[in-house]
Amino acid sequence: LGMAQVKVDTSEETVTQAQEVCSICLAQLSRYTCPRCNVRYCSVACYRHERHLQCSESFYRDSVITELQQMKGNGEERRHVMETLMRMQEGDEDDDDQNEDHVASLEERLDGLDLDKDLDQVWQCLTLSEQQQFNQLVQSGHVGHLFSLYSPWWETFTPVTDMTEKPSPPLKPSVLSDLPPLSSLVKDAKVSPSVHCNVLNALYAYAYTVRLYNGDHLELAMQASQAVLDISGALSSNTVFCATRDALRVAVTTVQQRKDLFMSLESSVSVMRDVAHLLCHTTSHLCQVPEALSDLHQLLARAKAASKAEGKKSDAQDSVKQLHRVAKKVFFFVVWSSEHVEDLLSLSDVVLLEYETSLKELQSYLETEQTVKAFRKTGKGCRHAAPQTLVEQLN
Repeated sequence: LGMAQVKVDTSEETVTQAQEVCSICLAQLSRYTCPRCNVRYCSVACYRHERHLQCSESFYRDSVITELQQMKGNGEERRHVMETLMRMQEGDEDDDDQNEDHVASLEERLDGLDLDKDLDQVWQCLTLSEQQQFNQLVQSGHVGHLFSLYSPWWETFTPVTDMTEKPSPPLKPSVLSDLPPLSSLVKDAKVSPSVHCNVLNALYAYAYTVRLYNGDHLELAMQASQAVLDISGALSSNTVFCATRDALRVAVTTVQQRKDLFMSLESSVSVMRDVAHLLCHTTSHLCQVPEALSDLHQLLARAKAASKAEGKKSDAQDSVKQLHRVAKKVFFFVVWSSEHVEDLLSLSDVVLLEYETSLKELQSYLETEQTVKAFRKTGKGCRHAAPQTLVEQLN
């Protein structure tokens, strides 16, 4: 699964940096670098130390604002955020009853601001205590409970007759219109028997990217399309996969090795299940591959248009050419998948089996890691045996 590569970096630069002393405590060897000020530190405690407090708090604040900008909250979720902020304000009022300075209510301070757009202004309207409490929510991970877990369009199957007021699920993409017959694209050439493997590799990259951007991949087309190209060798480097196992596992290993793409070991493996759902939906039993690849084609088209808008820069021109080439390949996949639905439906069980096998391997790996850590904590690591005489002179 390539899981060991995620944690091990044997480059010469990394080894040199690891030998530097922590700039905060000046006692331990540094292991990390602050992303804002590049100071070297050894632990979370040092990162949050008062010497580094101003930088760390501003980093948490910017992280919160960035995450909130990428989230699409409905009315119910915004209400949860407001209720949380109101509770934080009530705590402030209890602590500051003896303060003579009058602070306007949170409702008054946020009046006229758009919680979805005016994030900087909203942050400035909070008191210092409210900002600290919100930072604590972010650091502890509890802020995530204020938002509903993202569910991609291929996991939802809502009848059209459902007219409840619940948040509507993501809309299912439409298949590209006016598709030509596959024979007109290949002409006299024969279609490779391993096309389905390359389609699976592209589907994994698409599904992973949709989850990575919480369904906002079309709004962030350039970044999302680059993520797809980084993950899928079948699209970006003309890699030809001849086995289902290779097409999926190479993609899994790729995201595990990329810090800018990596979410978790569990999520990288679970996307295999997403691919199986696209092949055959568990409820409707319909193949959704043409829709997924059509959505991917639209993503590439948007990224291509955005690259063209950058002008005549050489990098932009190279990007346009690459996106155009990849879009043509994806278009071929859309046409092929539309004519091979039965073949794709039969692949669902194969992909599910590969997912279950990879999941068991991952669980075994994590259990081994946990056992090793527990063993090290006991202080019973490998001890050197007493030296023994290997050659002894005989009288």
